[in-house]
Amino acid sequence: MSNHYTEQDTERARWAERSSAGMETQQLGRPAASQALRSPRTGLFLVGLGALMLVGQLFNATLNLGDGMVLFTIGAVFFFFGFWRQIYGLIIPASILTGLSLGVTLEPLAGDTAVLWGLALGFLSIFGLGRTMFQRQSIWPVIPAVILFAVGMLEALSSLPIFLGAGMVWLPMLLIAAGVYLGSLRRCS
Repeated sequence: MSNHYTEQDTERARWAERSSAGMETQQLGRPAASQALRSPRTGLFLVGLGALMLVGQLFNATLNLGDGMVLFTIGAVFFFFGFWRQIYGLIIPASILTGLSLGVTLEPLAGDTAVLWGLALGFLSIFGLGRTMFQRQSIWPVIPAVILFAVGMLEALSSLPIFLGAGMVWLPMLLIAAGVYLGSLRRCS
């Protein structure tokens, strides 16, 4: 082994000693942001987001996915902070907005009934989450849920002939078939 060091080698050794302050240097791993991007949850999130966008493009003509996603995104922010900080008060608007987003999305298929039932579902989720996650024993969310469901049921019944349309032709046929069936039972006994 040669003991011939140049001035540059000596300077490099002194610089290395100063930079570590006489302590052994640590090996650095991958940055935390890089590890977070490679987690399975991130992959699942991206797959889900892509699937939602694909469904949105396929069914945008029949469903209000854009409006529903705006409401759902706002509700998701409330859910995130409500669960993160364990604040029951944030779960209330989160549940209402999420239920409303479901109703608005399905409104072209079921009319105003979907919006009313979506809101009812939102209030029921306040009740369920309050009991299970926050140990709240209050029954107040059930009252607006029942009222909204009942009004939605009245709305559905009032627009029933519109939904059935040509199906109203089948009602007399079903009555005739039921009469024939019941008449045949009477003869057999």
